[in-house]
Amino acid sequence: MKRSLFVFALTLFSLPALAEWNIEGKVLEKGTRAPMQGVSVSVQGRDGAAVTDALGVFHLVLPAAGSYELSATLAGSSAATSIDIVEGAALPVPVIYLRLPETLGELVVTAPRAPERVSKSVIGGKTLRQLPGSSGDPLRGLQSLPGVVTVNGSSAPAVRGSGPGDNAYYVDSLNAGKLFHYGAISVFNADLIEDFNLYGAAFGPHYGNVTGAVIDVALREPRRDRLGGKMNVNLMGADFLVEGPRNQDQAFYFAARRSYIDLLVKEVESDGVTVQIPNYWDYQGKYLWQVNEDNKLTFHLLGAGDSLELNVATSSETAQMEPVLAGDSSMSDSNSMQGVVLDSILSGAAVNKLILERTDRRSNSSIGTAGTLTFTQENLLLRDQVRMELSAGHELSLGAEFIRAAIQIDADYAHAPCTQFEPDCDLSSAPRVQLSDRFTSHAWALSVQDRKRVLDHLTLIGGVRRSAEDYLHRSYIEPRVGMEWEWSKDTLLTAGWGRHNQMPTGEQVVRQFGNPGLGHIRADHTVLGIAQKVNEDWNWKTEAYYKKLSNLVISDPLLNYINAASGKAYGLELLIKKEETDKLSGWWVLNLTKSQRRNDVTGESFRFQYDQPVNTTLVGKYKLSEAWSFGMKWNYHSGTPWTPIVGTNGTYADGRPIPVYAGVNSDTLPVYHRLDLRVDRNYVFDRWKLNTYFELNNVYQRKNIVGYSYDPTYTTRDPVESFVLPFSFGVQGAF
Repeated sequence: MKRSLFVFALTLFSLPALAEWNIEGKVLEKGTRAPMQGVSVSVQGRDGAAVTDALGVFHLVLPAAGSYELSATLAGSSAATSIDIVEGAALPVPVIYLRLPETLGELVVTAPRAPERVSKSVIGGKTLRQLPGSSGDPLRGLQSLPGVVTVNGSSAPAVRGSGPGDNAYYVDSLNAGKLFHYGAISVFNADLIEDFNLYGAAFGPHYGNVTGAVIDVALREPRRDRLGGKMNVNLMGADFLVEGPRNQDQAFYFAARRSYIDLLVKEVESDGVTVQIPNYWDYQGKYLWQVNEDNKLTFHLLGAGDSLELNVATSSETAQMEPVLAGDSSMSDSNSMQGVVLDSILSGAAVNKLILERTDRRSNSSIGTAGTLTFTQENLLLRDQVRMELSAGHELSLGAEFIRAAIQIDADYAHAPCTQFEPDCDLSSAPRVQLSDRFTSHAWALSVQDRKRVLDHLTLIGGVRRSAEDYLHRSYIEPRVGMEWEWSKDTLLTAGWGRHNQMPTGEQVVRQFGNPGLGHIRADHTVLGIAQKVNEDWNWKTEAYYKKLSNLVISDPLLNYINAASGKAYGLELLIKKEETDKLSGWWVLNLTKSQRRNDVTGESFRFQYDQPVNTTLVGKYKLSEAWSFGMKWNYHSGTPWTPIVGTNGTYADGRPIPVYAGVNSDTLPVYHRLDLRVDRNYVFDRWKLNTYFELNNVYQRKNIVGYSYDPTYTTRDPVESFVLPFSFGVQGAF
């Protein structure tokens, strides 16, 4: 009897333990499937809750078989799912898809990539990607930033009195070769761009061979939680992105794109010129390997290419004005880059970035009967930069780089040396020049910068760059200084001055076509700025700048080109910004500028071709809900300068009239203004997202004149209007 009671009691007390069910599940973000940490998971009708860990995993103990309702909550957002526990069956593994709360979704805390604050603008890739009129391309949105003027037919920015070709472009600390396709579309997948640092003037000594601005693009890191991807289709082309982890320490992404308009519309004909719709392609790849706590290796791949074909009929006005353009023409251009970056922590106060990069550019062109050109260039670059924190508020950075360029040229075409200083550039009467050459050149640079907080609220920056190259045999020592004064916790005063140089273009320095005796273009930059934070929502910034240019290149009848021109640019900029802290966000930019060039041989001074004395942009975005947002962008600028033809004087040897030009850039086009609207509609499903947008461009159909075309006798002219696609759209699936 005692033995029976003992067995009964043992069985009775064992029943609860035998009936418990340990359930393991996950909470993932709705749409992205990213694990969500800190989510509370409870069972309806029962007390207590589990909390998810960094992998989104939760554990629950249930008392018996049956049906249960699970609920996940985080900051006001909730989702539920049901599970059934059946005796003898496998335990369920519930997955709850929870929408990220709007308040948490807007909370993005990032540290600046570089401590410099003099003449620097920072903006996120997502912000520019959603800018009306950009077609989802962030680099197109750069023209809405302070100091940047509108360039017709191109997205390449002209900044503070310098041209697009005067800028330097960096991507993840690597030199970017080809940045834009023929159609003014950037070569990057828009979803990979993290942010931009735009240095408009007086940038630090670690940047070289640039007299305009520095555009430093940061690409984001690959996702590490799971394998995922995106597919995007817009008006011009289609692209895909695949990314994810390989293991705990390694992750990757790869993106590729191709245009498809050329597959739908084969050619377009206008006034006797038939253009085969150009096609473009590009790709980007990154492989990240966290070797250990102190070392990270990143492998980069970039590539892009374009091709274009056209035919100019002999009877067309184009051929009558320039006979050598008659016939078939073709152009192709491609760039590729492979790079390795090693980021190392040398000690608790020193970090090092070592870069090995190879770039390859290939260009082929055949223009009517004007001639042909084949050009290839392979660059090998080795760069190292170390940053050391000597004490609190005191940082010393050292840099060194070496570049080897191998160049091959096969050219046979009519060559008319032309620059911005000579409007009368006739190709048909120019002599034909031949060159077949292979050569290598080398360049190196050393740079040092010292940042020190000398007072509680005052930081002084001093640096110098020593550079040299063996093609033109030029070397330069250039000091650069700056100041950052925190007048109060919300007010920052900045100042900077720097001396800079830039090598002339390849055509201007190569033998036969150019002048290997040229010197580098020189520029002195001065800038003063004030930045004020009004509150969490509003801030403003204003900067005044002055640029002095020398050694600019003009044409010469004996040497092809010489350094015999100068210039200056100055202006005042204002930025008022409403941050994305609530439904309404945006900014207003006002640029008041003046830019001039001077031919030092003739003494003639004139406006720079990108001079726009008044340029203003208003950008606004209203986020109606998580699913809907509306945006607008309005841009206005003064008319740009142009050079009119005032008559003719005699004829060329082939009987064509010789045009007579007025002074360089002596006339002004009508003012330009344009309004673009955009609507975004996003759909979130459990395992993927669908993002869509539609843009209405140049809403009130303003006919903005960007130039004039003349008839073959130069007696009449017709306005040339800016071409704007009336609408644009995009559809993206993210998995």
